[in-house]
Amino acid sequence: MAHWAFEIADRLIAEKPNKEEYVCACGISPSGSVHIGNFRDVATSMFVARALALRGKKARLMLSWDDFDRLRKVPSNIASVVDGFEKNIGIPYTFIEDPFKTDVSYGMHFEHEFEKSLAEFGIKLDIRRQTEYYTSGKYTDQIILALAKRKQIYDILMSFKTQDASDEDRENYYPISVYCEECKKDLTKVVSFDEKTNELVYYCNNCGCEHRVNVRDYHLIKLSWKVDWPMRWVYEGVDFEPGGIDHATPNGSYDVAKVIVKEIFGGQAPLFQGYGWLGIQGLGSMHSSSGNNITPAKLLEIYEPIIIEWLFAKYRPEEAFEFAFNDTMIRHYSEFDKLIARANKGELNDFEKDLISLLFGDAKLVEKTGFGIISSVAPIVDFNIEALQKALAKAGVKFDSESFGRVEKVKNWIETYNPEKKYDLLQSANTEYYATLTDEEKDVIAKLYDYVANNDFTESEIQTYLYTIINDATLSKKENIERQKLHFKNIYNLLFGRNDGPRLYLFMAAANKDSYLNLLKF
Repeated sequence: MAHWAFEIADRLIAEKPNKEEYVCACGISPSGSVHIGNFRDVATSMFVARALALRGKKARLMLSWDDFDRLRKVPSNIASVVDGFEKNIGIPYTFIEDPFKTDVSYGMHFEHEFEKSLAEFGIKLDIRRQTEYYTSGKYTDQIILALAKRKQIYDILMSFKTQDASDEDRENYYPISVYCEECKKDLTKVVSFDEKTNELVYYCNNCGCEHRVNVRDYHLIKLSWKVDWPMRWVYEGVDFEPGGIDHATPNGSYDVAKVIVKEIFGGQAPLFQGYGWLGIQGLGSMHSSSGNNITPAKLLEIYEPIIIEWLFAKYRPEEAFEFAFNDTMIRHYSEFDKLIARANKGELNDFEKDLISLLFGDAKLVEKTGFGIISSVAPIVDFNIEALQKALAKAGVKFDSESFGRVEKVKNWIETYNPEKKYDLLQSANTEYYATLTDEEKDVIAKLYDYVANNDFTESEIQTYLYTIINDATLSKKENIERQKLHFKNIYNLLFGRNDGPRLYLFMAAANKDSYLNLLKF
């Protein structure tokens, strides 16, 4: 089975075999910090562009910032630190002062924040900022065309709705938003438009005054979304563009735009792919305008960029999946590491081969020390790389420079999000807990102490020994698993005063045994 990105690329090539360069577009509105869900817009187009390149075709990845859109609501994280920010509702994002005082505007603050994260992925984009395109007059001809065909556009829009069209509404329909030249808000109403002179009259409900402008000269006019989108398909020559699942629904934005692009702008709709929403375990769906979201920068604190890419590539765009800041994140690392190991052994199926080529191209596949292994030992040595390398070598685990970068990810994961994962050894023997053990359980502790005190051992050797003294050959596998849980709980309580702890074999092999040996002596 081929990878979904190659399926889309092959469709594009079949439909336009002689196209010199394919344009794979994505678009984001900087309504607030851009969350990892929005990254799917970029990632979906990026993988299609990479698949085209791997097919020997030239492809360009284009990101359009919809920063000429109006501020619709104040994100909660802005409202909590800036009083009265709601005064900016109705103003374009790039016309609003940056509340953090670090950039030229509200919109540019969040654009640059997201672009900085994209740089960590090494993603190269051809960026379009819609404020620049609108205010420079690049879309003036298209705006005039849409105004001239406004009644035809109204008819198309109404054909996708269930309510009856009104002659009055049709007569007064204008497919634009006009930002007032005084207050810069779009709380305006078009009074009239003269197709011969291009003169437009609008009334500002905020300022309470009427303005007369010429569309050729007045560049604070924006096409409405379902007209703006297909207009840009033609203007940029877009061949592929993904969109949220809401745009992909029957009679949704894409279906409407397909008709408008053909009948109004004389163009062809690009190949479209809807994508599902992403979640963060425990937080649900994300929305930039709410301020309650997880940004790529936040995920990059604990995930390597390639693993984030792998997750987006692994699932079909329409499939929802979750990132996590709990133990599920360790599973993500583990699955990725196993994929790399199987790739180096030549054990991949066709989908996985495509997946690896999209992620790495011809680059060498490096196998790294597991995230779970590092997280079990790194806290013991206070995340010091040199000490960690020595400890893991003592346990028989390879840890070289290729894996050093994971230590910082582990540190962030534990200290910021999972402080309970930092296990501290007790300062003295837990005699109170030891007194609750049966004679058989105490015997296991005594044997473990003797072995540790009198031997140097690797992780696998201490693991084998523990199973030898815990398992009972007369019992079933299920019964022995229960015995293992019981005795491991005992050891954890004697070492850490808790029912759980780090990977026990690795900890005992890697740590300086003098730091914990006295806790097993009774």
